[in-house]
Amino acid sequence: MKDLKLLCVGDAFIARPIGVYGGRPDVAPLFKRIKDADVAFINLEISVHSFEGYPIGEGKYDAYGQADPSVADDIKEIGFDACSMANNHAMDYSEGGLRATLGNLDRVGLAHSGSGLNLALAREPAFVDTPSGVVSFVSACTWDLCIASHARKDVAGRPGINPFHLDTVYHLRPEQWEQFKRIVVDVDHAADIFVNEPTFIRFPDRKTKFMKGAETRREYVPRKADVEGNLRAVKDACQLSDWVFFSMHDHFQGVHPPKGYRKLDLPPEEVKEFAHKVIDAGAHSYLGHGPHVMRGIEIYKGKPIFYSLGNFVFQSTLIRRQPGDLFDLWGLTGEQSTVELYEKREAPPAVFFEDPSYWESFVAEIDYAGGKLKEIRCIPIVLDYDPKKPLADQRTTAGVPRLAKGKQAKKIIDDLSRLSKLYGTEIEYKDGVGVIRP
Repeated sequence: MKDLKLLCVGDAFIARPIGVYGGRPDVAPLFKRIKDADVAFINLEISVHSFEGYPIGEGKYDAYGQADPSVADDIKEIGFDACSMANNHAMDYSEGGLRATLGNLDRVGLAHSGSGLNLALAREPAFVDTPSGVVSFVSACTWDLCIASHARKDVAGRPGINPFHLDTVYHLRPEQWEQFKRIVVDVDHAADIFVNEPTFIRFPDRKTKFMKGAETRREYVPRKADVEGNLRAVKDACQLSDWVFFSMHDHFQGVHPPKGYRKLDLPPEEVKEFAHKVIDAGAHSYLGHGPHVMRGIEIYKGKPIFYSLGNFVFQSTLIRRQPGDLFDLWGLTGEQSTVELYEKREAPPAVFFEDPSYWESFVAEIDYAGGKLKEIRCIPIVLDYDPKKPLADQRTTAGVPRLAKGKQAKKIIDDLSRLSKLYGTEIEYKDGVGVIRP
């Protein structure tokens, strides 16, 4: 088996082209690394179209993602070869937006996985042909909005994303369980109460269960069909390609983090278990993203698991239009402008604009030799944003990635090292880069 250099980045909520910054001394070396990789991967957390389709509406509570078709050209010109489209913005403009997005990605030759016109298409791998062999990507998302469905012989499949559902189960101690049953009956006489063994209540929806247990805790339960379907996709990809990578867009958080860590810093245990199953099924790496912050790196059976690659581009307030649903959600009228909407969303307390961890991240370079992991280099980056300045004064440049230097670079790698120690992974800081050698 030939050697391979994979470069991967996390969330790209990209609204405008960033290639124009390629001449800057703190951006040019970063873009060169992307071009020098055998294959470069990005999570494209936005739909790329000219407002084809209509806003999805129901179930949305955050900004709608849209970028003009030129952004697809820009991503390709920077050097990316493949992207994930399994995320919570892929269907922001419904089927029309998805069709246009996939058309624009095909037009520029950017391989994509994770969304499609039915579940079979959303789940199948994307392939990139390289001198180092055929590289494939399977992409999924824990988000439960706009899920693709299988076609039947008599009913068309539904367009959407490839899911990895996590249903929520709350276990309650006996005394809490009895109290909860009384409350449910009082507030919702139509609630589903199942008296079979074990007794459980579906409330307030069919994907959330409450049941009696020895201790009070929350559990996320992956749906069997999603586990089996995604692992089957990985195994199929192993037969059709030399290198297989699995991408997961995950917004869930760890339930009880160790002292000194935030819930945001860890994935749920169930996601960790599934990442191990992906590696066991034959994937060369698990590429996580979604929470918009870095999470730790685990080396499992000699293969890397990135629980979150963090942000790569974050231009959440540069999209030139937003639909009426979002204005209604924020208590604004149709007469007010998109900029006024952004200014209200940015007003304190606005998590994204107060927490520096959303603006500090890394790019992962993974070297394989003879089919085995040789070295990982974690390149620290910052997204051009100064929390001491009003966003209005830096809106057009905020969120553009550039190389971190000096103390800031070391801080980012130190933070990543602290997160990775949760999985027994040591990161050496050397010449401004974090290095992992198995």
